[in-house]
Amino acid sequence: MTSPHLVSITVELPEEWVRNLEALVDPDRGLDDVAAVLEELADHAQQAVYRPGSWERSWLCQALGYDWLERLEPDPEHPDIFERPKENR
Repeated sequence: MTSPHLVSITVELPEEWVRNLEALVDPDRGLDDVAAVLEELADHAQQAVYRPGSWERSWLCQALGYDWLERLEPDPEHPDIFERPKENR
């Protein structure tokens, strides 16, 4: 199994947001700092994109609305269970 290509991004947040997110830090779950918390949240959000029946999808729709669903299409390799962002956006 090959490891995914990692992309590094920089996120700047207000100090108050970081203090609030520190409540989610849980070393027993591998969430050692706020960056790990954000990585976990991003993983759940990307699962919402490709897994139509996932609990993450309803969570993401609640947070961001439903318009983004129009930018998805069935995954050609598994059209019955997965979706992906449309090509040629």
